[in-house]
Amino acid sequence: MCLNKFTVAFTVWMLCCGVATAVNVQTIFTYPSSVTQIAGNWISLKAELNYNNSVSNAPIAVVMHGYSASSDIASIRANAQRLRDAGFFAISPTMRGREGSQGVRDSGGVEIHDIYDAVEAVKVAYAPFVNPTNIHITGYSGGGGNVMSALTKFPDYFCLGSTFYGMSDYGFDLVSGWYNNGANYGGARTPQLDTDIGNPNTGGLLVLDKYRARASNLAAKNNPYSEIHLFVNWDEPICPAVNSISYLTNALAAPAFGGEFTNIVLHLGTNGVYYDFNTNGVSEASELQYWAHGNPSANQQASAESWYLSRLKNGRIPRPTLNDRDELCVAGWVKTRPFEFWLGDGQNAAGTLSYSLSAVQKQFTLGILSSVKTVTGKLKVDTTDMGGLPVEVRTNGALAMTFTGGGLYTYSSIGDGQTITLTAPPRLSVERVGTNWWLTWQSGILLEADTLSGPWVTNVAAVPPHLVAPTNFQKFFRVRRD
Repeated sequence: MCLNKFTVAFTVWMLCCGVATAVNVQTIFTYPSSVTQIAGNWISLKAELNYNNSVSNAPIAVVMHGYSASSDIASIRANAQRLRDAGFFAISPTMRGREGSQGVRDSGGVEIHDIYDAVEAVKVAYAPFVNPTNIHITGYSGGGGNVMSALTKFPDYFCLGSTFYGMSDYGFDLVSGWYNNGANYGGARTPQLDTDIGNPNTGGLLVLDKYRARASNLAAKNNPYSEIHLFVNWDEPICPAVNSISYLTNALAAPAFGGEFTNIVLHLGTNGVYYDFNTNGVSEASELQYWAHGNPSANQQASAESWYLSRLKNGRIPRPTLNDRDELCVAGWVKTRPFEFWLGDGQNAAGTLSYSLSAVQKQFTLGILSSVKTVTGKLKVDTTDMGGLPVEVRTNGALAMTFTGGGLYTYSSIGDGQTITLTAPPRLSVERVGTNWWLTWQSGILLEADTLSGPWVTNVAAVPPHLVAPTNFQKFFRVRRD
């Protein structure tokens, strides 16, 4: 499927011909999935866009609708338009099977990838209007659950995420998970979960594996980067506070490095408690720290967004950067800028993926957490920083193949306990500055010799960049891997 012709034509007309006056635009945007096909064609998805056509380079706000049988884009339109009025370009995806989006809904499985596809498509179709690196996501109820999932599946994508009474566990924990703890409060939602995932109480281990593949609280350790705000009342009945609390506590229990997870703030709402944002000494409705379940009113939205919105708009919340080494919890799948990994069909298994990344070596080790230990995963790695170099691929130490670096490398079937290592020779760069030379390299140990045949001597004191003041007729250098 292609982008909707009307959407593209309308966008091109505005970009090429200009618009006489500033206009608030509300339109339906059609875009393709990049991961799911029907009959050989990428499924067609929908999102509502709200933006002002006089604003360029606007930060992107993704606004997620609630858990519903059809969809309720209209019910969150006011929330999206308030963000538009604050200077943001608002994108509200309609999840699969709802309001014209093709595909089968799956309650927080592969459909979370549609959020990413929506933003990436908007970056292309509306390039002058959006800032492609300043992206945040917010959502309410089921949309809050989508936010938690997106933050763990795309850990280096969103500058910020805010979730209002979302679910971080659809039912993996049979006591505190949403299926048995809130899903049927005020209305029956477990029948939809039965259809989308299965009944965790009676479905056995395979169904529990599917719930584990959606448990963002178990994958919360993936994201120590984005600024994350969890808004929930202590007495929230539909998506109880345990969803937000467990997300935070699981993250705090698993830092890879000291000081991680100060990025997550839990706002446990209590009726009658205000925060004096404008320091005028008056308790105002827009400062009440209590968010009743539903799509927030203007005051409720302001009482939450006042914690971060101005900093976000002004670019003071940075784009996340992935750690060079860490361990991720793969709840179905995870996508980062340097690599992505899909386990099973993306919604039926979970595991851990330990990784380390450098320009000379990239290593990945899989451990299966779900019940079926024979499930395998697909790894895609960006090797741009190995461009033009011969890259060896080893699996558990054994040479599997060699390829020329520079593109996207795919290893299609990684199993439990398997380690995949991509290794390229260190690259030594030389720059002349006056009569001297600067040597730089990404990693390894510098060796030097007076002749090409050696002997080669280790320069133990050399670190990049290394200054060489020529004193000999000739000198040779190379880098040895550590």
